[in-house]
Amino acid sequence: MPDLSPHNRVALVTGANGGLGRWCSLGLARRGSVVVLGCRSLQRGQEAIDWIHQRVPGAELELLQIDLARLSSVRAAADELMERHPTLDTLVNNAGVMMLPRAMTEDGFEQQFGINYLAHYALTAHLFPVLMASDSPRVVSVASLVANQGRIELDDLQGLTRYGRSRAYAQSKLANLLFARELARRIDAQKLPMTSVAAHPGFANTGLQRRTGRANLGRIGEIAMTGANLLFAQTAERGAIPLIQAATDPLVTNGSYLGPNGFKELWGRQARPAQLPKTALDVHVASELWRISAAISGVGFPI
Repeated sequence: MPDLSPHNRVALVTGANGGLGRWCSLGLARRGSVVVLGCRSLQRGQEAIDWIHQRVPGAELELLQIDLARLSSVRAAADELMERHPTLDTLVNNAGVMMLPRAMTEDGFEQQFGINYLAHYALTAHLFPVLMASDSPRVVSVASLVANQGRIELDDLQGLTRYGRSRAYAQSKLANLLFARELARRIDAQKLPMTSVAAHPGFANTGLQRRTGRANLGRIGEIAMTGANLLFAQTAERGAIPLIQAATDPLVTNGSYLGPNGFKELWGRQARPAQLPKTALDVHVASELWRISAAISGVGFPI
């Protein structure tokens, strides 16, 4: 992975205050990128900046407040970033929530679909002008192995007819994967100098599992998920490797999907091409999801 410092490259990572986002931000900072940490909590974002500065004292880091549960905040954050930087080289759509009880975002979307997928669709669309102003922009969409069990319910994306926590999470992560591939197809069709890549961390201890356990089963659930992570999960540092490689490796091509190189892509010390679920290959579903996303978010792409 290349040294990015001579090129003054700018990267935005959402959910950068913890877990995969923090380690991904560290990896980009180590390679010399200017890293903008997109965080809902400014306090936690500053803690992440201090943590990275301890490991990379000369890192160029910025904090950007963004609440993915509010599309108005997504728009405001995009506007602020475009005021700061005329170009954006790398966008890592990482932030997310996992397997929570049914709740709605401020805009009336099921929260896992709204935060994990739709807000990132809108953010990418808002930032498209500054991405295209870069000489070789790259968009990284973070998926999950759980996407393999996902299904896109085009007529019930918000889970109004039936809702399952795991089902909704799998749908949101599959949506990220479909978005990455649909963006890649549109890039190819118009021969744009952009790369759209997806990546997943395998089974990584990011803190999401612990918070999920607490949200669903209280303290007992939190303890159980913490124990499961200690026994079976790899660290968030290793889980971030496919994300960092997806964001920086010059050999990664448009439409690629990366994951850990170990057993069934659960763990690994390196990244490799990941196995795409059959549901991610459905061009019709990907196109329809794109169309619906533009309609319900009110944000369209110029492609």
